[in-house]
Amino acid sequence: MVAPLTRLAGEDERIVVGPETGDDAGVYQLDGHALISTADFITPVCDDPRRFGRVAAANSISDVYAMGGRPLFALNLCCFPGQGIPDGVLGDILWGAAEALQECDAVLMGGHTVEDQELKFGLAVIGRGRSDRLLTNAGARPGDRLILTKPLGTGVLVNAFKFDKLDEEGLEPALVEMERLNARASELALTHGVRGATDITGFGLSGHALNIARGSKVRIRIELERLIVHDGFYDLVRKGISTGCTEKNRANAQSFYVESRSLSDEQREVLFDPQTSGGLLLATPADHASALLQELLESGHRAAEVGEVLEGDPAFEIV
Repeated sequence: MVAPLTRLAGEDERIVVGPETGDDAGVYQLDGHALISTADFITPVCDDPRRFGRVAAANSISDVYAMGGRPLFALNLCCFPGQGIPDGVLGDILWGAAEALQECDAVLMGGHTVEDQELKFGLAVIGRGRSDRLLTNAGARPGDRLILTKPLGTGVLVNAFKFDKLDEEGLEPALVEMERLNARASELALTHGVRGATDITGFGLSGHALNIARGSKVRIRIELERLIVHDGFYDLVRKGISTGCTEKNRANAQSFYVESRSLSDEQREVLFDPQTSGGLLLATPADHASALLQELLESGHRAAEVGEVLEGDPAFEIV
């Protein structure tokens, strides 16, 4: 007889954060340490293999930062075609990831490679945090201000580049942001008393904000004009560029999505656009919001205060 998987339901006291709340990573208590575990991989976002390796690594490591932790070590997850890849490309991908790991003072412990027709790469990452200072989907409180630490729109821009609708110069600002680690943003969030947070990745702003709304049992209100969006995004959407995940993200959020104003199709698109290595969404105590935002801007982040946390049934509202 197979034993039931009760530990996945949060019945193991060693599990601090499990899969039930849809958080960015799991947290396991071991000898007084909160071990944070995650894994992710993506398809290429640019033609430079070394920079793709950096972006893929930053995207994977971000889940640890989104939980308020620091990465310790990682394993490469390589899904590489068996033929048709020029010499040096795969090595450059791994080199770029190693650079990102070195930047965050984490070490590479090995990895695994399988043959795949479509190239994919990422990391499994183990980090460490403090159980009493974690950032989670359940940590937001009514009255918190919402701060977003990176611009939105990478999904459309990457797809436009893949289909020759955007050149390297147009993609470059988004690529720089995707390479940026969320390390400093996470550190500043903890300093300013943030407890509710997530990173904005594949489910888009709507999906990840809804995870906070459901986890914290609150209403998330976003002010559209406050969102920072990559240059060219709206023009590309008007030209018909979208992603394969956008409609799925819209459908996932539909039951909890409230429009308190009329939006154009391109404005609505940015709410559901899937991000790669996106920024952190930080539910910040109101008396710390201005100082946190100022420090983020001074450290080079294109951050903005984009909304607030309200009492009410879980919802994602646009005003």
